[in-house]
Amino acid sequence: MAALAGRTRAARVAVGHRAEAPPLMVGVAYAGALPTMLALLCLALLGVGYAVVLGLMAVPATRSTARDVFPVLLTETLIVGVVAGAFLLGTYAIVALFSLLALRCGYEAARVTLPRAGIHGALPAMIVGAALLVLGLLASRVHPVPLALGAVLLMGLLLAVRLMLRTDGKARAFADLALFPGVPLIVFTGAALQGGAATMLVAFLLVETFDSYALLGGKLFGKRKAFPVLSPKKTVEGLVSGAVMLMLTVGLLGPLLGGFPVLGSMLVALASGALTVAGDLAASRLKRVAGVKDYPAVLPHQGGLLDITDAWIATGAGLVTLMSLGNLF
Repeated sequence: MAALAGRTRAARVAVGHRAEAPPLMVGVAYAGALPTMLALLCLALLGVGYAVVLGLMAVPATRSTARDVFPVLLTETLIVGVVAGAFLLGTYAIVALFSLLALRCGYEAARVTLPRAGIHGALPAMIVGAALLVLGLLASRVHPVPLALGAVLLMGLLLAVRLMLRTDGKARAFADLALFPGVPLIVFTGAALQGGAATMLVAFLLVETFDSYALLGGKLFGKRKAFPVLSPKKTVEGLVSGAVMLMLTVGLLGPLLGGFPVLGSMLVALASGALTVAGDLAASRLKRVAGVKDYPAVLPHQGGLLDITDAWIATGAGLVTLMSLGNLF
């Protein structure tokens, strides 16, 4: 992980990114070959997805599976288009993207969690969303290593407090909100706005690729439910398919596109798959405790923005934290 972190720093320098915290709140230029290449890779992988689904439609035995997947693929097209488009447009679009993500995801999480604390209405949830955005902007001025250390320590403290609380109420509601998406969202936003946006785009690619493999593997081979309560649609076979295929894909593309070692690339893929599942389960748990099916909806077949980006937030924050801590060794 330390070697990968070193290569990431070198890649940032090569495209004009700075590893140190910027003097201004958002003082890093995002233009360069790496973000553009990654955005185009997102679009290329989307095209591969369409080719696979159309190929499955051509086979009678898998036609029904392809029809089930196709509406989700259409929604994914919009998601990938927005993210890749922001990176192709440049700095201001990227800053707007991550700022809106923080604001909206914070709002959605608070909207379903605050009623557990006896706080109702849209305004308090909007205040929480704005607070998380401001904290993310402030985090963009903190060096990545102390930011990662602080996030890990705070998450550990929050988890300990959460486990000690026996009954539901204000304390448990705020602890849950801080555990996810709170602290990860602050790290995610702060890292993206201080020069780690390309890393976040890599995390997006890893999440989307894992989810696509897992969805297809689950449709084709899925029999045993992995998480019957929190996420009943996930199957053991689908998750294993997603993890194995992602490791093979990244193990092949990592050395070719970035010069990363095969083993290191595959370990990053495995960690990304685990973080993807963890983010999805954390968001699902927040909804289940609140007694709701989805966060406030923004897209059909997807629910709220947090339903769409939960895995991305967890994976992006997790990878940045691992790379930052890897610099200590």
